[in-house]
Amino acid sequence: MSRFPLTSTSRALYRVFVAPNLAPRVQIPIQYVPAFQQAPFLPITSVRTLKGYGKKKTPPKRQLISDLYTFDNRIQAEQINLIDQDGSFIPNIHISDAMRKMNRVTHHLLLVSEGEVDEFGDQDPEKLPTCKIISKIDLRDKYNRKIELDRKADKPTPMKNLELNWAIAGGDLKHRLEKLKGFLRDGKKVEVLLGPKKRGRKATDAEAKSVLKAVVDAKDECRGAGEVKREGELGGVLTLVFQGQKLGDKQAGEQESPKEAEEGASESAPDTPRPDEAEGTR
Repeated sequence: MSRFPLTSTSRALYRVFVAPNLAPRVQIPIQYVPAFQQAPFLPITSVRTLKGYGKKKTPPKRQLISDLYTFDNRIQAEQINLIDQDGSFIPNIHISDAMRKMNRVTHHLLLVSEGEVDEFGDQDPEKLPTCKIISKIDLRDKYNRKIELDRKADKPTPMKNLELNWAIAGGDLKHRLEKLKGFLRDGKKVEVLLGPKKRGRKATDAEAKSVLKAVVDAKDECRGAGEVKREGELGGVLTLVFQGQKLGDKQAGEQESPKEAEEGASESAPDTPRPDEAEGTR
């Protein structure tokens, strides 16, 4: 028994504050401490990409300059006619001698025109191939211009549309015909749709013929324009397709309608006296 008996209050305080600190400490291995545990391995997920999705379109392969032109060692003939850098024509020269007349670093020997062969397949000495010495820069510019022209030729030209009714007023018809002539002189393709008015007066046959004649005459005033297609009937729904031709500024300025030409001729022609006036002047 203890020399110092403890009261109930002291025992209670002892159990609460002292006894827990006297208990042996339990050592926890460090690998089991949450802060030092390794992160669990996550399952490996693979990302699939759809075939073709987000794939960039590759531009069409551009033609090589050697695909369009024959030059230098690709010329098969041994004897040629040569146009040198000064523009001088040298007939019947060996191709090796022609190659020596130029700097192969800066110039090409370009085949301009093919020669002709005889019945045995031999080169005709009277009709040799013609070659020209041209700088590589000039040949590259020529190649770029050809590619650009081919690209524009492949590009479809949008068609213009004009709608007319058979009973159209004279002022409106004149305005529409001016637009038609403008499109044709720009080299555009124009579709003219002629039809009856949905509401209002129906045009007579004479009026319909007059409108059709005015449209065709407007096309004829444009040099190089032609009629491509005609479908339908007069007085009903009639479709006309015209193809214009673009002219240079000088040619467009010289272009004149037949009506304007007649008016100019009548103004320039001297007045012809009447028979009674001629007799009076005698």
